[in-house]
Amino acid sequence: MKRTVCMLLMALCLCGCAPVGESIKEPVTFYYVREQYKADMSQAIGTEIREAAGHRDDLSYMLRLYLLGPTQEGLVSPLPRTILVQSAKIQGRSVVLTLSDTDKSLSDGEFSLACACLSLTCLDLTQARRVTIISGSRTVTMSQENLELFDSGPAAATEEPT
Repeated sequence: MKRTVCMLLMALCLCGCAPVGESIKEPVTFYYVREQYKADMSQAIGTEIREAAGHRDDLSYMLRLYLLGPTQEGLVSPLPRTILVQSAKIQGRSVVLTLSDTDKSLSDGEFSLACACLSLTCLDLTQARRVTIISGSRTVTMSQENLELFDSGPAAATEEPT
């Protein structure tokens, strides 16, 4: 209970206590799931600009802040609250994240979407070119090249007669 209260107070202090009219000095972009993407059949991932407040280069800190969830209405965390980042390492131009086991709490599709959100966030926070996420029996590696946020669809749909 004490831990939950402390995390809530930290979130309030970091997210919403800036004086009115004060701009964000060290903006970072966090990627979350859009709450209504299934209903409106549009883009699944939305962004939220947050204040890094001198911690931009501290990946562990920024991931803890990320896991607190979005403050913006219409966005939801792609990960259940029970999931933790067990380790976050930068190895050259790669980030390797180890999460607690998501095998039972996320379907394969939900896991892929969560990995896309986490990968985009880590790519924006670091100079990395790829992100590997390990969770239980699952391992995914994503890079800017294989993360496309817009469905361009086929250039011209051609239907052949049967």
